[in-house]
Amino acid sequence: MSNDNNSSAEKTEAIWTRDDDHDWDLTYNVWHMLPWMERKAMADNYGYKTIGEFEEYLSLRRAVGETEEQKPYPNEEAYNNTISQPQLLDKSNSKIISAIDEEEDDNNNESGSIAGEEEEANPDDALPVEELLRLGGQILKLPEELVHGVFSWLPVDAYATLALVSPHWKHLTRTEAVYHMLCRRIYLNQAKRRTMNVSHFGGSYLNMLYNRPRVRTGLYVMKFSEVKKIQRDMWCEIPVGAILENVYYRYILFLENGTVLYALVSAAPHEMVRRLLKILRTGGPDRAVVHGNYIVKGTSVTVTAKQEWQHVKFNLTVQPNSHWGRFGALSFDRHLSSKSGNFDEYVWPNDITEYKVPHEVFRYLIDKRLN
Repeated sequence: MSNDNNSSAEKTEAIWTRDDDHDWDLTYNVWHMLPWMERKAMADNYGYKTIGEFEEYLSLRRAVGETEEQKPYPNEEAYNNTISQPQLLDKSNSKIISAIDEEEDDNNNESGSIAGEEEEANPDDALPVEELLRLGGQILKLPEELVHGVFSWLPVDAYATLALVSPHWKHLTRTEAVYHMLCRRIYLNQAKRRTMNVSHFGGSYLNMLYNRPRVRTGLYVMKFSEVKKIQRDMWCEIPVGAILENVYYRYILFLENGTVLYALVSAAPHEMVRRLLKILRTGGPDRAVVHGNYIVKGTSVTVTAKQEWQHVKFNLTVQPNSHWGRFGALSFDRHLSSKSGNFDEYVWPNDITEYKVPHEVFRYLIDKRLN
């Protein structure tokens, strides 16, 4: 009996897997013909509680045409085994939380020192120049200052992809100087206090980049759906047995300069991504998209935006670990609105209105076009 179940699972997986790029292809005609137990087993296998969440995940993957699978460069001999790895700090420790909060309120420009300032031996020096250029590419002929200047125009997350190109690029992507530059790009634009205290993270900018809460530049999306009760009267044309479901999406596109694009629409991600791209490339208006700003303090994120009839304010919390990667989820804590734009709750009278927030979280949607 177990052999039959295993063969059935293999057939099911073969239906969903494409041999050319090993990506998922959602085919509803075949998917809904499978027994409920097999669909539930596949959802559990990929870490989703319900079949609906698994279907939504596959729909988003197909909408943007991206894959999260990234394999490291196979050549391990050229890597230096002594390269430091990020040290994961325990956020449950109150001392770590207080240190991060103190960093936001510190008025000093920058304190601490870079760990490992002493230059380590580079294994690439032992290779001949011809062999190094063959393995690392012609880009190694350029001065490092010029290469870093070119790479500085790339998104922050692109450095992870650059590190996978060749192990001989590590001096361009995996040094404390590079981590220092990335931390300046991220935290000096996001933080309320434009400071960086590397001493709170063991004197390592790599540990700061991995442990200090931040918002990833790119698109966060939240899907909310509810089943509404049908009002049966003499004018109702909805057939008996039908279900009336209300579905909408909230989109927050975080940009590196501390601004956001916010939209509350019913359009699915594959449609909304094209509209956001048009705004970024042409600067043209979109009736559903408004501009705003955001500030990160500790794990708290405050987003403010101005609509035609009111100002809105969102209080979010960064989730360090989730199904969508490091800092890939934001929990929705508060939703406020004000016609005057004054959100000071201690001033009376005020025109602040607070709304009930859903339990869903904002999920980071991987699409390199929006970074």
